[in-house]
Amino acid sequence: MSTRQELARIALRASFEARRKNAALFEDPICIYDFVEKLGLEVWFVGGASFGGMYAKEMERLFVPAERPAGRKAFTCAHELAHWWFGHGTRIDDLDFDRPDHEIPEECLANLFGGYLLMPRHAVVDAFQRRQLEPQNCAPFEIYSVACQLGVGYETLLKHLRWSLSLIDHSRMTDFRAITPKEIRKTVIGSASLGHLVLTDEHWRKVAIDLEVGDFAVVPRNVQLHGESVKTVGDCPQGQIIQGICPGLTQVIKKSWAAMARVSRKQFIGRGAYRHLEDPDENA
Repeated sequence: MSTRQELARIALRASFEARRKNAALFEDPICIYDFVEKLGLEVWFVGGASFGGMYAKEMERLFVPAERPAGRKAFTCAHELAHWWFGHGTRIDDLDFDRPDHEIPEECLANLFGGYLLMPRHAVVDAFQRRQLEPQNCAPFEIYSVACQLGVGYETLLKHLRWSLSLIDHSRMTDFRAITPKEIRKTVIGSASLGHLVLTDEHWRKVAIDLEVGDFAVVPRNVQLHGESVKTVGDCPQGQIIQGICPGLTQVIKKSWAAMARVSRKQFIGRGAYRHLEDPDENA
């Protein structure tokens, strides 16, 4: 049986190969759903909360539960991609990837692959350096902003920083984990009751700002919005607050910076490639 260290080496090498195949630079963040489609597979979001994810070999499809948090959905997609990449055959995963029974080699390998694919060392270090941050010494909301840039959950990034990359020590990880994403949202925009928040800045690069209707994002101040899918709803110390209001695309532009805001329906069900298509009924 392979040790975890051996599985980590296999997963790391495979994540590099997958990025090379898709011409994705090691220092760049990726949108995992676009990444998968570029490899020739389909991502489908499905309803229900009774399973964690699925790879259907015969259909060349990955299935992701629509009701899970944004970061969890992205990691689920990367995990299921691993089953395809390593030829594991059809897999149905349960809700909790961290349970002890997922220390079986194929599941452990899929978790490691997902982490290295979404958060390669080069991309993590680059995200912190561009913001002139050091993982060991920054504030929780700054960790959260890097997690948003990489498309993963706050705690997922913390575990990766500690256990896979050794960029923070155990004491610091414990301190960070004591502050929840809900508390970070309250610190940033003044309310803990809101849904998902994407925290961007002028160092945000390479990927779109992906939201569901009702989600919020903090973007640099004084941006111009070209599109109907988001609107400005306020300001906070970190920047301008926008909210997804209907499916579609909106350009978020400033003199020296730009990003695309892509909004899908809340808990969208269907093929991922179509999640941002404008819905005439939304604008009726």
